[in-house]
Amino acid sequence: MKKLSFLISMMLVFYCSLFAQVGINNDNSEPDNSAMLDVKSTSKGVLLPRMTRAQRDVMDGPVNGLMVFCSDCGTDGSLSIFTHGGWKTFAPCNIPAPVAGSHMASPGQITWNWNAVSWATGYKWSATPDYATATDVGSSLSKTEAGIICNTPYARYIWAYSGCGESGMTTLTQTIAAAPATPIAGTHLPTQVSVVWNWNRVPDATGYKWSATNVFSTATDIGLATSKTETGLTCGTTNIRYIWAYNGCESSGFGTLSQATWACGTCGAITINHLAGSVAPVSKTVTYGTVTNIPGETSKCWITSNLGSDHQATAVDDATEASAGWYWQFNRKQGFKHDGTTRTPATAWISSVSENFDWIPASDPCVLELGNGWRLPTYAEWYNIINAGNWTNWNGPWNSGLKIHVAGYLHGSVGSLGVRGSSGYYWSSSQGSTTDGWSLGIDSGGSDMTNYGRADGFTLRCVRD
Repeated sequence: MKKLSFLISMMLVFYCSLFAQVGINNDNSEPDNSAMLDVKSTSKGVLLPRMTRAQRDVMDGPVNGLMVFCSDCGTDGSLSIFTHGGWKTFAPCNIPAPVAGSHMASPGQITWNWNAVSWATGYKWSATPDYATATDVGSSLSKTEAGIICNTPYARYIWAYSGCGESGMTTLTQTIAAAPATPIAGTHLPTQVSVVWNWNRVPDATGYKWSATNVFSTATDIGLATSKTETGLTCGTTNIRYIWAYNGCESSGFGTLSQATWACGTCGAITINHLAGSVAPVSKTVTYGTVTNIPGETSKCWITSNLGSDHQATAVDDATEASAGWYWQFNRKQGFKHDGTTRTPATAWISSVSENFDWIPASDPCVLELGNGWRLPTYAEWYNIINAGNWTNWNGPWNSGLKIHVAGYLHGSVGSLGVRGSSGYYWSSSQGSTTDGWSLGIDSGGSDMTNYGRADGFTLRCVRD
């Protein structure tokens, strides 16, 4: 028997060397020209080496294209082919490998994410490229891993599977950066005695610390806030403060914040380029004077002319359009200019306004035209000034640092100009009722707070804390 086997082997070797092709069949047909080995049968198959996953994986130096049958790959075993440095398992349903999603990294942990795979009934995840020891995460498309070290690259592995086998392996990668970036200073909001410090939000930061000294360990933790209000400062002084971002890894370098408080007794003129649109009725550049230390509201900064006026009024009964400025209906951002004959813009007038809230910041012309920090005064602020200044007629407002004069108003019913030079009305931001708002009203015989219809067009003064 051994001699016969040896003889057959020798004949095959001789045949292969002679013809460079082998045909194995029982009908004496020649092998196909495209095949080195042509096996033909109607009742038998070709049987590859059979081995377990563990036996397959310890094979010494498998070459690309090597094939075996893995008996414990999948539910009933699968064909395995070595290619591109690893074994690929082919199941009858050919499950695609998962595609990595966007991982969520935060200090100390990573949530690994991947996309759903058609026909998959589950997934296995591992810290090593070993399917046999991987964690079965069922149908979940994410796996959260704790104990992550900052600034360290991580690789993890994921497979999809079903009853007919598993997919190829997908590698997931992620690195958690160490320290967050240093915060960058924003626009600070000063008064004579305070500063609202602002800085830009930092990606990956889980909080911020702020201090008057450059010492992180004693700095004030303010959580995720990006502003800090500091009071009790001295007017006319430059203040330096420090800000850090931090996360679960470590803190950033320090950012320096610098801001001077307003000069004592003043708060600085401002120049505004008004552009015609949904707030300003016309385009023009105006320089507004400012004043502080107004009795009743001594810490506030006020403009000394009406919003939209060319300059401060020349007398309490100044009836010029240039001194009057523009007019607004309550809680409406569109301003109107009136030259005594024509109202601009000449849009349809809103003759009835009914709503149950104060003037909101999104419609506040002081905010929209002068910038953040500026706003309409409240009822309480006007009331405090009237009482502290003992305003009983138009002399009190005019002789104060605010130089309030009688700029008239636009009639709520039709939007026409009235009483410019004899009466003046200045909105507060506070509502009186659903149809009225509180306003400072002055004339030669009185000065007080009164409810007026929201549809009336009154002048504005702006204030800043």
